Amino acid sequence: MASDPDSRILLIMRHGKAEGAAATDHERGLTDKGRSQAQMVGEYLESQGVRPTLVLVSDAVRTQETWESVLEAMPGFAGEVQVTGALYEAGPAEALDLVRAADPSHPVVLVIGHEPTMSSLTDHLAGEESDPGSAAQARIGLPTGAMCVLSGSSAPWSGLAEDSMTLHTVLRS
Repeated sequence: MASDPDSRILLIMRHGKAEGAAATDHERGLTDKGRSQAQMVGEYLESQGVRPTLVLVSDAVRTQETWESVLEAMPGFAGEVQVTGALYEAGPAEALDLVRAADPSHPVVLVIGHEPTMSSLTDHLAGEESDPGSAAQARIGLPTGAMCVLSGSSAPWSGLAEDSMTLHTVLRS
């Protein structure tokens, strides 16, 4: 899948398990389990030869720490990272707009955000050819640290529409 020039890969991830207490929700960091969940995702991506070329990360502490833990398993990462407050508050439509704004030169985009937005976005994009079990997981919600793997045509990201991608799996720890 990663080497297919005629497809794009969209990775949609919920942050790892977060601490329960902090001054504000925005400042909650990851627990040891959350770091472990994120490292597993990085190891999976590395083992599959899938390297994001663009990473969109909510500016919440827990999502940024999730990305840092994913990154630990991908030495030599050379992609672009955009940390944005828009993803912290985003609903599925706003998150989709952020992905649609990605430059067409990026074949693999990773989005790290929050529930219920990440599962709703996945459910919106997953077409009929999607794995039924993974589609059901997206409909009921993503556990912490879960990542959805979708692929679609090489058309520009700006053309993403409902049911336009195939959901292959939901990686969970």
